[in-house]
Amino acid sequence: MADTQNEIYAQAYGRNIMQLAQQKYSKLLNTVYVRPDVRGKTFFQDQIGEWSMEVKGGRNAQTPNNDPALARRMGIMVDYHDNRLLDRGDELKTISDPRSAYTIAAAQSIGRKIDDIILASMAGAAYYGETGSTSTTNGNIVLVTAASVTMERIATIKKTLDDKDVEMEDRYFVANTTFLNNLLNLTQATSADYNSVKALIRGEIDTWMGFKWIMSTRIPTANVGFAYQKYGVCLGMASQPFVKTDQRPDLSYSWQVYYEVNMGAVRLEENKVVVINEG
Repeated sequence: MADTQNEIYAQAYGRNIMQLAQQKYSKLLNTVYVRPDVRGKTFFQDQIGEWSMEVKGGRNAQTPNNDPALARRMGIMVDYHDNRLLDRGDELKTISDPRSAYTIAAAQSIGRKIDDIILASMAGAAYYGETGSTSTTNGNIVLVTAASVTMERIATIKKTLDDKDVEMEDRYFVANTTFLNNLLNLTQATSADYNSVKALIRGEIDTWMGFKWIMSTRIPTANVGFAYQKYGVCLGMASQPFVKTDQRPDLSYSWQVYYEVNMGAVRLEENKVVVINEG
């Protein structure tokens, strides 16, 4: 990477280091189920399915003994880290405090990585079974033309969740900018009769058709977006993200901004995560 430190040397107008356009922190962390304090290289989330009662059939009938449908999904933990160095000489030549700006940028980088991991788990392979040795892909796919979104297609996506008895609470729809831009051109989406007036004033769609809407530029290029319920994805985190700023005596006492996070995500149930592809 090219050394760009000289670009922020002190100028009369350079009293603050401005953050360039970038996603600030995670947009999706609070929309999925989070497993904190995970220990080990993997984590398992056990699940229980439905079963039906049976007719008693008479007085003093034999007590039924039906085993519940159990399942298990496995997430893989991965270490991510990065580091930025600020030479003491560079710091003396700047009016602003680069360490503060570097620390903020580090936190934002962690947030974007969290979103990337969550999004990748929605359409990627999910490992299941007692030891997590078997994998499955998500075949719960709906095709939508992002450039010409219709209310009918959104209703179809909603029905895909409804047909599987997915909980109505905590439903989210994360989509790319093209999808959201064209959705704002739908009368049904932008009418005060259908949506939140305050959100529309800001040029946003807040809650509509049972979904909390989120715009993301991190959507994988193979997808348009995802419609999901909170407990359709699990994010495992070993601890809170670690960000530390200190001096490095071995590097001429330069300031170091180091940040690290250990996490992994797994799709818990295909019925609760709809993949929206272009088509």
